[in-house]
Amino acid sequence: GPDSKDGYDRIMDQAAVILRGYVIERFFRAEGIQMSPEELGGTPNELQGHELKEMVDGLLEITEELNTNAELQHLISEVPVYCIQDVFFGITKEIFTDGINSGRVAALYHLAYKLIHRAHSQNQPQVIVNIINWTLQLIRENLYSWISQEVWKASRKVAWWCSVTLLATLACAAAIAYWRKHR
Repeated sequence: GPDSKDGYDRIMDQAAVILRGYVIERFFRAEGIQMSPEELGGTPNELQGHELKEMVDGLLEITEELNTNAELQHLISEVPVYCIQDVFFGITKEIFTDGINSGRVAALYHLAYKLIHRAHSQNQPQVIVNIINWTLQLIRENLYSWISQEVWKASRKVAWWCSVTLLATLACAAAIAYWRKHR
């Protein structure tokens, strides 16, 4: 019925807010740059006082460690920033070939941020918007039911995001390695 459509839209809206909140916070931590949600296709103050802030913080914790992994950073740096859609989808779908867990979702967000960061440093606003949209498209097509369960769980308990850094690192590295082998 109409309820499920509303629920679906709400989850996708939440996924988008989390993605933008995550990118904004990473920029601020890494560069001291204060981006706005509008630059990423969102609305002002969309994350304020939100339980979604917790999910953003969870992602930040996991990917903080991904950031210190030199090998992974090197792999990511090989992904072209002008990457066309099928390169992006090729890598990101590979992350989830063996299923979905919070580590792999974190890997997706990390990869998206890294590409957005490079696009930003090269002054490519359209590329930034593309990557946000592609990431949301991937979520819509592949991760929707997983995320809706996690959002549901998150609204009921605080420490929902377990320590999954290793999973995230492996997933991201494996996906890029796969892409390099097949490009």
